[in-house]
Amino acid sequence: MSDLPRPPDLDGVAWRPARPDDAAAIATLQDQCFEADHTYREVESEILERFDDPEVNPDTDTLLAVASDGSVMVSIWSYVASSAETLWRAFADVHVRPDLREELDGFAVDWWEARSRARLAGRPDDLPKVLWYGVYAHRTGQIALLEGRGFEIRRYYDELIRDLAEPIAAHPAPGGVEIVPAEDAAPGDELYVHNEAFRDHWGSQPFTEERWRQFHNEFYLPGASYVAYDGDDPVGHIFCTKYPHDFEDRGFTHAWVESLGVVPSHRKRGIATALLTSSLRDFAAEGLEYAVLDVDSENPTGAYGLYEALGFAIDRRSLAMLKDV
Repeated sequence: MSDLPRPPDLDGVAWRPARPDDAAAIATLQDQCFEADHTYREVESEILERFDDPEVNPDTDTLLAVASDGSVMVSIWSYVASSAETLWRAFADVHVRPDLREELDGFAVDWWEARSRARLAGRPDDLPKVLWYGVYAHRTGQIALLEGRGFEIRRYYDELIRDLAEPIAAHPAPGGVEIVPAEDAAPGDELYVHNEAFRDHWGSQPFTEERWRQFHNEFYLPGASYVAYDGDDPVGHIFCTKYPHDFEDRGFTHAWVESLGVVPSHRKRGIATALLTSSLRDFAAEGLEYAVLDVDSENPTGAYGLYEALGFAIDRRSLAMLKDV
């Protein structure tokens, strides 16, 4: 680890790896960043889940700046995907207290990059490797910082919202296709569909079973998530979540469509529409006000047009800023 940038000396500040008992302080730091950036928050339970994430070893892949009162001033996490078919990716989770950014933003990005490069060096060399930093489009200062370090914008992702007070027409599944609650699906079918459906999406790599299980946490909505079958074959799925701690920030209650996919052989048959409208009707029946989802602005399956046809409109945009390794 000696090749990592040396943290700056700050009075009364200890630089060390993250520990589970830091979770509340890290969440507080993210609250401070949210107030400045209007991006997103995480609660303590979400931070704690990171310590079981197969894509990060907190002892070696994290760095915190911790003040003498226990508050966290900087939080840096390097994630490297645990599986790859076409591309090895390292992801960033970097937060710097807003009043310290001029002094520490550059170091935080540099440490994450150095640690991520070291981790990627341990992956097989038969596939390309990339540093992947997601940033909201309105964070122009952060974008400039990354561009100054050789990162470039490779993709745009749009966050779309849909007013659930507007009518939601029923769209039955096409003949021969049955939609069942995800809870009733055969083990492994959700993951199979997700990996097959997103195999041709830009930058997407398959999830492992261990990684996929992590998404089935306290925020998962099993009652609004479904799997579509053609006979015994799983051909589509929708995976939904709800984060009540975000309601006040966004100004409305809402649920997320985290993943909606149909295997290539069954696209353009109305399966995605049937899945999505089923979930939207569930959200509305629960009394939620909006549905939210992210979509690649250049999605190859025509998903963007599907979402617009079903009443979704853009709310904000994020960027994938990448640097080849």
